[in-house]
Amino acid sequence: MKPIFLLLGGNKLNMGIMQKFQKAGYSVYVVDWNEKPHLTGDKHYQIDVKDSEAILSALEKDGVLRNTVFAYSSIDLAVKSVAAINRALGLRTISDEGLRFSSSKSLMTERWNEVGILNRISKAYTFFDKEIISYNKKNKIIIKPDNSASSRGITILEKESNESDIAEAFNKALEEASDRIVMVEEFIEGTEFTVDMLGDDYGNVCVYGISRKTHTKNTHNNKIAVKLHYNAVSEDIQKRIAKTGIECYKALRFSASLGHLEVIMKDDGTISPVEIGARSSGFIASDLVDVVSGADYLRDLISVQKGMRVDEGLHHQAERSSVYFFYDFPENSIVKHECSLLDFCDKRISSRYYDRSNIKEGNSFSNIDNDNARLGFEVLEGPRDLLTIEYLKQAEQRMLQYMLEG
Repeated sequence: MKPIFLLLGGNKLNMGIMQKFQKAGYSVYVVDWNEKPHLTGDKHYQIDVKDSEAILSALEKDGVLRNTVFAYSSIDLAVKSVAAINRALGLRTISDEGLRFSSSKSLMTERWNEVGILNRISKAYTFFDKEIISYNKKNKIIIKPDNSASSRGITILEKESNESDIAEAFNKALEEASDRIVMVEEFIEGTEFTVDMLGDDYGNVCVYGISRKTHTKNTHNNKIAVKLHYNAVSEDIQKRIAKTGIECYKALRFSASLGHLEVIMKDDGTISPVEIGARSSGFIASDLVDVVSGADYLRDLISVQKGMRVDEGLHHQAERSSVYFFYDFPENSIVKHECSLLDFCDKRISSRYYDRSNIKEGNSFSNIDNDNARLGFEVLEGPRDLLTIEYLKQAEQRMLQYMLEG
């Protein structure tokens, strides 16, 4: 029987992960509580990804637990299940303390504040407090759930917003927070980056890739990324960000785990951490980080959980760039001509995976309010000196002009 790679979550953005391991000779079993998830793999278990005991029981009942070699998820709320399953398989995993910090934005920011990394105001609330109104009189703020995902429940409020708008934003976040905790934070202006790391069980942390984020303007009071551009800034800047990323990872006692961190670099060069997950995400883990590092990110994770060491610091970056590009359309725009971004790019730029299903003649678009509402994507790669943010923006503008205006 083939070895089994257990994928918790059947979201279509995990297609690259599923195919990577199927091509490598694994059977991929998918755990997803939906009756018909986007991905079902070689076998589908309709079980809640948070229920590790039920997952292990199902594998044992089917006589395949001994053939299961690794569990993975891109879902924050499934991180504890992944750790429990991989421990049952005899693998090294993130520490219990690391699990506790990873499950709560309030706990991680509190810890970063203790060690002097945070450098911004962040406070947790379990009920709406007039203190939030007072704080907003002096600062632009962001209100978000403590432990939700996919950019749900987030609201950005300008300084001196109406009290009713602040209360509405608080309640919106509270509805999405399963732990009933809401975060109110100083809204930091600057450039946002993601940091994709892998730490071993010996205290070493390697940064495999860093992306520069671009956010859509086609939303209302939210931050939704529509471009994650890897290997897009200088090596010096990447090394500075990597240093902060490693400090953040170690402060939370992560070990033998991935780490997907978001940071903001202010105009004065100060780097402020936003939040971290003890996992990676879909095509980031399967393809985008591999392109720029020249490594196999998920295979290295499996090796680390079997005892491998990683090299501390920023991983060697290839002369390649990769971009998680999401199609982003103005509200009320209508497709007049079907095309894709690749129609306006140099042939040296290719797309490993794509979703162009919404680009149909006559389709119209509304503003989006969370990550899952994004309208299609390309997983791009190309020479670093060609695939720059300026080149990408120009290609996107030409595409939109032809697609929407003719």
